Amino acid sequence: MNTLILFLKGLIIGIGKIIPGVSGSLLAISLGVYEEAISKIETLWKTKKASFCFLFPLAIGIIVAILFGSNIMLYFLNHYYLFTVMVFIGLIVGTVPNIVKKETIHFKDYIIIGGIILIFFYLETHLHLPQFEPNSSIFSSLYIVLLGFIDALTTVLPGISGTATYMMLGSYNFILELFANPFQMPFYCVLFGIGLLVGIAIMIKVVNYCFKKKKHLTWMCIIGFLFSSILSLFLKIIDGINRTNLFPLILLFIISYTIINMVSED
Repeated sequence: MNTLILFLKGLIIGIGKIIPGVSGSLLAISLGVYEEAISKIETLWKTKKASFCFLFPLAIGIIVAILFGSNIMLYFLNHYYLFTVMVFIGLIVGTVPNIVKKETIHFKDYIIIGGIILIFFYLETHLHLPQFEPNSSIFSSLYIVLLGFIDALTTVLPGISGTATYMMLGSYNFILELFANPFQMPFYCVLFGIGLLVGIAIMIKVVNYCFKKKKHLTWMCIIGFLFSSILSLFLKIIDGINRTNLFPLILLFIISYTIINMVSED
């Protein structure tokens, strides 16, 4: 049963990685697997069996969600964008209670949180690069490696949405296509995988250092990223909300909020 629960949590985290504005690591925190996963990855070779039993079903859930969920998410985003985004707003808001209670928030901490929100708001509204089109150049190959590194960074660092970052960089369509059809683009997958593995190895060390040496500041940054994600998603759908769709949107928010609370850590 433990294995099945870890697999299901992996599915939720994996789906969260696909949706713009959603942070899979924030969902991992609320689901109670983030800190243990980071610890298990860092001590993988010292505690092989325990680490494998925990990480394997979680990783399989994430991979299955990304590989099979990309096409499904692409369909829903194209046909039911407003309702799909609202579901994930509910999921993210549902993570708030578990994350905020991690540390006591002091008055000066609101400056940090507010500053992060303002920075992300500026980037969200001003930084939009042209769509990335891969080619045979060295620059294109190095850029795909960089995209893999960014995926590692946004996967390990809670609150930073990889998909939202890719949208700002003009790479979201390429990444979604890569996730949906990995066997049709094996060379690009290898390049992306190199950046991903190097990024994870580096970021695991960084995050562990931050939690050990600057735990309170780290949690304040995470909370800032959390509210930035909520604001980012809400800005994407606010223009489409009207009296005819308000009730189903509220209902979807309540359902998704309830679901994430049911599977979150106590």
